[in-house]
Amino acid sequence: MSRIIEFTLQSKGGVGKSFHTYFRALSVPDEHSLFVDVDSSTQTSTRQLKFLGADRLETISLLDNRDVLVRDTFLGYMESLAESSFEKIYMDFGAPESEQIPALIQRDIPFREFCEELGFEIVLNIVIGGGGAYKASVNYLQKMTTVLKNEFKVVAWENITSFNQFPALSTELAENCKQLKISYKRFGDFDPSTLLGGQVLDGIRRGYSINEYGPGARIRMKKELKENFSNE
Repeated sequence: MSRIIEFTLQSKGGVGKSFHTYFRALSVPDEHSLFVDVDSSTQTSTRQLKFLGADRLETISLLDNRDVLVRDTFLGYMESLAESSFEKIYMDFGAPESEQIPALIQRDIPFREFCEELGFEIVLNIVIGGGGAYKASVNYLQKMTTVLKNEFKVVAWENITSFNQFPALSTELAENCKQLKISYKRFGDFDPSTLLGGQVLDGIRRGYSINEYGPGARIRMKKELKENFSNE
């Protein structure tokens, strides 16, 4: 049975990886899928995705006591997923784990061959932050693109709110993705200074399901899901 595994990655911390993963989880309430928090430093997704319940949420630590990614642990976990009943798996990697993924792909076993052997189709979601996070975010995107050599689908996700004061950077990102033939998507236009934006961000921190939001925030969330997380 072929399975799709989506990695959400970015070596720059604080750009919205877990924010993205939260919306993805809300977008597939009835899907037979598993969400995996691979962020040992913050475990943000574990808190924000509590509405999924224990059956659809796992946490795994891939780092040793020196914050080095243990490749055997990662590869062994991937092999275990091949035996699971889940049709789709979403893995939210922390910044330290994301930083070391390129070396794993480049230096260890041929990663594409490994995934094909296990029956996995891999999609890499790379979240891009604006402002002061932009340069580091884009450098990671370029690094991953070079390492992957078009062997996997890559999607660059612009965290809209972090670009609101930097429209030129948003335009630049879209143009660069087009030139590199990378899928480009946007998400998360929630201004924390507005009433609805504040309610949404508070609900995310608390791990709300869609039905736990008030009417206005719930309608706004449904708009986000329809526009940015449907028909992937």
